Amino acid sequence: MLDALERDGGAVTVAGVAARARVSRTFLYDAAQAPLLARLRGVADKQPTTGRPALPDQQRITTRSHETVVRALRDANRKLHEENERLRNELAVALGQLRDLRRGIHVPRG
Repeated sequence: MLDALERDGGAVTVAGVAARARVSRTFLYDAAQAPLLARLRGVADKQPTTGRPALPDQQRITTRSHETVVRALRDANRKLHEENERLRNELAVALGQLRDLRRGIHVPRG
């Protein structure tokens, strides 16, 4: 059962494991269960402190993959920033032309 919780990323606590195994917490704290309790604590220590269960190992993102994603997102963000700047400039020119047209001033396009 502990293998399944670790593999599936389920929350691992003494109370949770005891309830799932239908044993008392006292049973898990018994000296005869010391290796099991040590393993349970090891699995629990790998969980994030956010209170959410850890993802299974095969679903966790590697540092290299994470860096690739961050680079791609930064590149996309830079491109969007450049596009926004270009569109702001186009809008400023269009608004200036509109203002001139409303005032009856003809400004040649160029």
